[in-house]
Amino acid sequence: MRAGGAVTPLTITIQTDSKFDGRRMTAVPKRLSRVSCVALMVIALPFVGFLGLYGLNWLVFHPQVVTVFLQHPLFEQPRSADVIVVLAQDIKRIQHAASLVEQGFAPRTLSTLIDPGCFRESKVRALCATGVRNTVDEALTMRRVLAREGLDRVMIVTSRDHVVRAAAIFTLVFFGSGLEVNIVATPLDVSQKVPSAREIRSFFPSLGCAMLGRFSPELYEWLRPYGRELLHGRSNSSVAWLHHRHA
Repeated sequence: MRAGGAVTPLTITIQTDSKFDGRRMTAVPKRLSRVSCVALMVIALPFVGFLGLYGLNWLVFHPQVVTVFLQHPLFEQPRSADVIVVLAQDIKRIQHAASLVEQGFAPRTLSTLIDPGCFRESKVRALCATGVRNTVDEALTMRRVLAREGLDRVMIVTSRDHVVRAAAIFTLVFFGSGLEVNIVATPLDVSQKVPSAREIRSFFPSLGCAMLGRFSPELYEWLRPYGRELLHGRSNSSVAWLHHRHA
């Protein structure tokens, strides 16, 4: 500014230190809040996953709730297939599969316990046992068998408390095979209204084993003798196979 011919300098003071210090002081709480959010997510995600899994299994036992939103209950809509595969040798599964054959949904049934190609040649069931011990084994075995049989559409019949885990395993194992898979549950049993805790507990370990068996069969076979029930998601296949072998 010019006053009487003299120039008066203009001084401007910018206070940045306090603001910078403020930013620096608030940076630590923000970093802590991010860590807390990540930790909370790590803790909450498994809980939410199991809660959702329980809810899905619960809906299988309460089809009247599903039909409020959907046209058909979950896993209760059979479609035409080339063959019906019965998991293990549960009598209710066998009866339901036979009923579906009578209704014309498929011309025949297959058991996961017997290799159909071997049985056609030898006619000796004991020599053609697949040796499956759990649902993952059944899915891996049937992928090979059905591809060899030249089939395109398969219906899988299993128990209602087992259907969610079976559907996840077979979907994962059969992915990319070109086979159309339809998972069907046995009729609702009024004596059971809640999901099986064992099925829910073994769901995610079973998926891990299914991925291992699908993408690294050698490692899966090597680990198989050491597997525990929880890790393999054991069904009643082994019990049925032993019963069938000694029958």
